[in-house]
Amino acid sequence: MASFSISRSINVKYKEMPELFVFIISLIAVIVGADWLGNSASHFAKKFALPKVLIGATIVSFATTLPEITIAGISGLEGASEVGLGTVFGSPLVNIGLMFGILLIFSPPLTDKSYFSRTIKFFLVALGLILILSFTDGITRISGCILIIFGFIYLFIQLIAGKSEESFLEQIENRFEKLTSFFSQQKNYYDIIYFILGSILLVTGAHFLVNSTIYLAEIIGASQVVVGFIIIAFGTSIPEILTTFNSIIRNRPSISAGNLFGASIFDITFALGLSGIFTGSKLDQTGLYFTIGSLAILGVIGLLYIYTQFSPKILGLTLIATYLISIIIFGNIG
Repeated sequence: MASFSISRSINVKYKEMPELFVFIISLIAVIVGADWLGNSASHFAKKFALPKVLIGATIVSFATTLPEITIAGISGLEGASEVGLGTVFGSPLVNIGLMFGILLIFSPPLTDKSYFSRTIKFFLVALGLILILSFTDGITRISGCILIIFGFIYLFIQLIAGKSEESFLEQIENRFEKLTSFFSQQKNYYDIIYFILGSILLVTGAHFLVNSTIYLAEIIGASQVVVGFIIIAFGTSIPEILTTFNSIIRNRPSISAGNLFGASIFDITFALGLSGIFTGSKLDQTGLYFTIGSLAILGVIGLLYIYTQFSPKILGLTLIATYLISIIIFGNIG
């Protein structure tokens, strides 16, 4: 009996290793692919003389969310919508709970709060919309279309309002360009090659990431949504994590703050909407309400930072504590 238990344990570990390797490589491919694709798209936009406000408010923000959007789409097409669903809801939790919390603790007070406050309000409205749509039967194809439309409305309003904030949005564009050196030391690379390679890496990496997640979830006895919510969501948030630390080092917290909430809006509108359109996304009611509630708490804490005199460091610690408590509870719920 003991020998059977030992051999079974060895067999499980043997199965875990190749899938874990595929999972890690696929996650890296998704992150690097999104970085290359986003940077080349930004360069293309400048070469076509598109307005800087358009580049800063749409292309860059959209690019940082490409991993979640692609994973949501691929997982929906492959009938594993739980993977995308967990990633979509987990990524904003990392962005706002963990990274914005760190930003408040280690950065000076924000000087430009208009872009930041508007984005938080949109984020809370989007959560309310998801809650209303969930009263039907999860996120259906119709619900997915509604969320994507709301995402475009957000973009449109950002473009209109951003005309008076062009210098700030230009900073957002510039900070994204500076992250290029993290993955490549070349400064004068060919945009078209990086665009193609980035697209291939992003889509192929997402495909293998979804499949390896399914196998790993079965091996370790966790649900796919939990793996997506805790592990993949953290991995796909690496671009935002790098942006946050870059903002802290360069003493530009407003850039990171706006991007963290902006990227989160893309997650719960475009990414979640795509997941719903392809196959429909259904999270159990307890998990869904808990997640929406946790994200709403993070958004409210953000508003407290803007409109009250609470200590930023206290609010930052509260955000991080909310993040940690949320992933522990969700892991048990899932």
